[in-house]
Amino acid sequence: MPVSAQPHASWADVYDLAYERSFGEFYNQLTDATVQVIAERVQPPARIVDFGAGTGRLSIPLAEMGFDVTAVEPCLEMLSQLKQKKRQAALRTVCSKMEDFVSDERFDVALCVFTVLLYLLDEESLTKALTAAHASLKSGGILLIDIPSKAIFQGYSRCDHLIERSVSVVNQTGDIFIYQEDLKVKQLNGDEVKYSDTFQIRYWPTEKVTEVLAESGFVLEADLSGYFSGAGSHYYIMKKAEIG
Repeated sequence: MPVSAQPHASWADVYDLAYERSFGEFYNQLTDATVQVIAERVQPPARIVDFGAGTGRLSIPLAEMGFDVTAVEPCLEMLSQLKQKKRQAALRTVCSKMEDFVSDERFDVALCVFTVLLYLLDEESLTKALTAAHASLKSGGILLIDIPSKAIFQGYSRCDHLIERSVSVVNQTGDIFIYQEDLKVKQLNGDEVKYSDTFQIRYWPTEKVTEVLAESGFVLEADLSGYFSGAGSHYYIMKKAEIG
């Protein structure tokens, strides 16, 4: 099957529904825990850049708390969903890949969570993305990042009265996998709408990511993997060294 040029574009309008029906309570708890970690370290109106913001799972609640948020997302269709949901929250959106992001603004916090790393398919992209995150931060700013474990690279299926969902994750070569999404959503009139998507993702060993983080100028401030136990990822707070 052909690989999508932009993951999630074909089913952005039902993306939230699919994940809510698949992992609703767990994702809500993970979101709350992530917001709490941020709120314990910076206070509104601190500036936050959210890489791979998707439909705004983190950007919207943080903006509603009074943070100055910039949501960075490469998929226009996902950004469209975010914009429809953001209500009165003061929130800027930028359509860009993490590795291509450039801003004159300097942020207090950068976020790279909810498996954003697995969309970076080669070492050049990984290096550019983490370098861009470093450049976006002010002196002393922090990066919250998760590094997905290989255990999450597996398929699953969910079926209820609203959706029928099948996800396969198949190794293609080395650390590259093919993600295949097949989704049916039931309408009020009883009809079904079908969605499908196929794209590549990559497993990154923790040692490799932490090595590139160090090369990009970050130092480890805290290992929060225990706090996020059960998420299937290692969580770190990295700090941009203060100047002077």
